[in-house]
Amino acid sequence: AQLSTMGAEDGSAPAEAGEDPPPPPRPGRMGACEVCDEAPPAKYRCPACAVATCSLACSKLHKTRGGGCSGKRDRAAFKDIREFTDADVINDYRFLEEALLEKDRAKRWRPEYTPGTEAAQRSERPPASAKIVATLTREARARGVELFCMPDGMARRVANTTFFDRRRNVMRWRVEWTFHAAGEGTRNDDGGVEKCRTSIEPAATAEDAELDESTTLLDALRVHLASGPGRASRLHRLRRFVDAMKGEDPEGSTTALAVHMEKEGCPANDRRHYRLDAGKTLRECLTGKQVVEFPRLHVTVLPEDEGKFREPDA
Repeated sequence: AQLSTMGAEDGSAPAEAGEDPPPPPRPGRMGACEVCDEAPPAKYRCPACAVATCSLACSKLHKTRGGGCSGKRDRAAFKDIREFTDADVINDYRFLEEALLEKDRAKRWRPEYTPGTEAAQRSERPPASAKIVATLTREARARGVELFCMPDGMARRVANTTFFDRRRNVMRWRVEWTFHAAGEGTRNDDGGVEKCRTSIEPAATAEDAELDESTTLLDALRVHLASGPGRASRLHRLRRFVDAMKGEDPEGSTTALAVHMEKEGCPANDRRHYRLDAGKTLRECLTGKQVVEFPRLHVTVLPEDEGKFREPDA
């Protein structure tokens, strides 16, 4: 009687003896919080590790546990195509857009170089237009030379100063010379290739920014081996080449210097070099050969450097 009266006064239904308590509330769709000890219903899920949390405090706490979590989704992670949704397609599309934006930003970015250095001077050069590259390739082909131009930004493409003089109908090549020290290079013994390097670095290097194709190799070498103010130290390193140049015939038809040019397309472990006639013009020497950007010539002394560079098979 007392139970019935109390229930009526509270306005609630009277409790019957032996009735079970109501079940606990069902957890949310993300389950319970994986950080709290009380495990309340989760409200957030980490994009990186998918840990469910119930509050900002729990979200920050899980980033400090273990190895630490960045909280950022791995946008390049693999996902099975069967699990793809429209949201995943949109995220991938935005990711590709950002990658293209970074590519465009990299093209516009210009590195800072020390003023006055060669790298700073080259960075000021604008990339060659497609018309210029096509003209060089066409005129080289007309001379029997197969010229290959590298993409903009490559070191040899930036350094190339070769141009075609339309008024004179002459190619003016950039040429890089390497004067090899004694015992440096490769020697062909009994049909094999034997590495022979007693000097890692060449004796010296030189370059001609605009060498007329009608110039003979011997005349070009005379310029680099001629004496002059401030060249004593350099000529000391090149004394074997200077002595060889002085030992030529009075007519200048023969010389003890040998000029070689690497044949393009050979394997790195079996390089071959053409032997060029130093008495011929640059145009005659390049005819029938492949050139990447500009010729790079190697100079040796005969007879001590005989066989240092392997020649192409006939």
